Amino acid sequence: MERENMQAMEKHTKLLNDLNNFIEIKRLIADNVKTLDKISDDIDEQEREIERLEQLNTPTFQIKKMQDNHDIKASSYNLLLELHQHNLITLWKLSRYILKQFKHFSEDEIKEYKLNDIQNSIKEQSDKIKPKFIDLLKYDIKHIKD
Repeated sequence: MERENMQAMEKHTKLLNDLNNFIEIKRLIADNVKTLDKISDDIDEQEREIERLEQLNTPTFQIKKMQDNHDIKASSYNLLLELHQHNLITLWKLSRYILKQFKHFSEDEIKEYKLNDIQNSIKEQSDKIKPKFIDLLKYDIKHIKD
């Protein structure tokens, strides 16, 4: 009986830890989206400023300096966007893993601990962020090399 209690406690603890990780990753992804939006706005603003300076016949070296800065921001944006895509795939994989954990709980346990809502929420979120097959393949290939 004690062994069963330990196993039950372990599966509850594992599920709770993974749910906490899921929530933390979602929070980080939301922060990244805000950062991506800000960088995107900065890039758009720089493009408008470069166009304005070109119309004013500003010296080439000044425009070149702004374009270099613009290129650095655009490159940073692209890297952050790629990282964001990887984070979404990681979150999706974690959601699939969490959903598999629910199979270790009986219907009575799911009812008793009110896990149904959590299970449905994770399933819904997983479906929303499910990556395209090609993106998942690229992710898996990249991580095989690492």
